[in-house]
Amino acid sequence: MNKVQLADYYPLMKETLDQGGTFSLTITGTSMFPFIVGNRDKVTLSPITGELKKNDLPLYRRSNGAFVLHRIVKVNKDGTYTCCGDHQWQLEKGLKREQMIGIATEYIRKGKHLTNKNLIYKFYRMTWTWVLKYRWVFFSAHRRFCALRNKIRK
Repeated sequence: MNKVQLADYYPLMKETLDQGGTFSLTITGTSMFPFIVGNRDKVTLSPITGELKKNDLPLYRRSNGAFVLHRIVKVNKDGTYTCCGDHQWQLEKGLKREQMIGIATEYIRKGKHLTNKNLIYKFYRMTWTWVLKYRWVFFSAHRRFCALRNKIRK
């Protein structure tokens, strides 16, 4: 399978979202694990019509041109956003509204369709943001568990 860079699709994606349409894409990378698994799961982006809120999942473009899909963990008083991937604990601060491209509203996860209205997903995103300070403990324990499991299997 050939991979296409998101930058190649950006003009089409922007035009589609600007006209009120939606844009679906397969996610790559590991920063949104465990919710989104790279090269398996898909998201549908919708236009940002109102104010972004804590727990929203926008696609934004960093000043270096990289496209990032990370969760908003804080809306700052100056109108900027602090975001973090679900598989990370390092915060990305000072993101501006004009960097935001679209917001994830639908997901194909493990072949199943979810929306932001799904109660289990609402609980997950609220809880996962709430435990942000302690994620490193979870990831460290998970890494050790996997290493032990792999040792036992050998």
